[in-house]
This record gives sequence, C-alpha cells and structure tokens, in this order.
Amino acid sequence: MRSTCLANAPVAANRFARSAMAARRHAGLVDLVPHPWLLRVERTTLTIRPVHPRELSAVAAMHSRCSPRTLLDRFRTGGKGPSVLAMDQMVRSSLSFVAATSRGEIVAMAVAEPDRLHSGDAADVGVLVEDKWQGKGIGRELLSHLAGAALVHGYSELITYTATSAADAQRLLLEIGATRVVNDRQRPHLHTYLPESAALGLGAVRERLAS
Repeated sequence: MRSTCLANAPVAANRFARSAMAARRHAGLVDLVPHPWLLRVERTTLTIRPVHPRELSAVAAMHSRCSPRTLLDRFRTGGKGPSVLAMDQMVRSSLSFVAATSRGEIVAMAVAEPDRLHSGDAADVGVLVEDKWQGKGIGRELLSHLAGAALVHGYSELITYTATSAADAQRLLLEIGATRVVNDRQRPHLHTYLPESAALGLGAVRERLAS
C-alpha cells in the first residue's frame, strides 16, 4: 500500500483541489489531452499520442539510440540514460507522450510529472528527441502539447532542469509563457508560467482549428 508523508499532505490536498478546479474550468478539453494527432515531419507522418506501459522496451530502445550529449541535456546524469525503474515510471505517467512512426518506432518522448522541489502546482517537464530526428520541430510541438495538457490538468507552472545551456530551452519555453532562469548552482532550472492560452497548444485543438 502506498503511503503519503503527513508533512506533504496539505500540499497534496491543495494539488488535488487545484486539479479539480482546472478540470471543471477546462472540462471541454480534458478528453482531448490523450487524443492522438498527426505531425508531418518532412516526408514522414508521426503520431503524437500517450505512451502505454507495455511500450517500455520501445522507449528504452529510443533512449539507447540517443547520444551521450542528448541524454546529458535531458537527464543531467553524465550522459547516461535513466534506469529501467525510472523509465517505467515515465511510461506510467498520465502526462507522458511519444512521437511514433507508422511502423510504431518511438522517436521522441515528452513527460510532465509533479515537481517535488516546488509548489504543488508546478510540473517537472522533459522532452527527449532521438538524435537523427532533432532540428525538425518535433521537440517544439511536443512541448506545446505538453504545456496544454499540464494546464488542463491543474498545473500553473512548468519547471525545466538544464544540464548544459539553458538558451535553447528558454527560447522554446518563451513561446509558451513568461519564463525566468534560476541560476541555482546545484540544479539550474527555468520557471515557465502557463497562461490560459497554453491550452491552445493541445495537438487535437490545433487540428480542429486548422480544419
């Protein structure tokens, strides 16, 4: 049975209350969060969709195809990928999405989870794009969808931890909302405040607006 630290109980209660309020405010959008949508990348059409726990091996394979530099930028662990346990946690997150080819190969992943170092309405977000698929706008599209999903689920702020330079991440996050850099010596990171307009970043919403 999972236990909850009593010291964190008020934070958890407030988090659930905010989530409930957000769900009511964005009731018409909640069902669109897991809705698969298509992303055209050059001559390839990728499907952006929630990841399934059964896809752990496919997610692990994608991580294994990433260079140490790419893994460093995402996980800050000396250029190594996460443990199997950590990846299993990611694929079980309710806000975990992948970009997959028509053959089912996963080429990118985006995850938002509660940030334990900040307030209960802050989400720790991370995006990983396989090396050969970088520079094609996939990360930007995934981050936009992830921000919308986080807002709809009650988060008001995104926290992004950086390993090397924060410039690239800051440039992308500024497209979503006001972003500030925190130059913490141990864990440098960025805070991005989610405006209501972030909900328009949901892939299914953009598809409907474009049709």
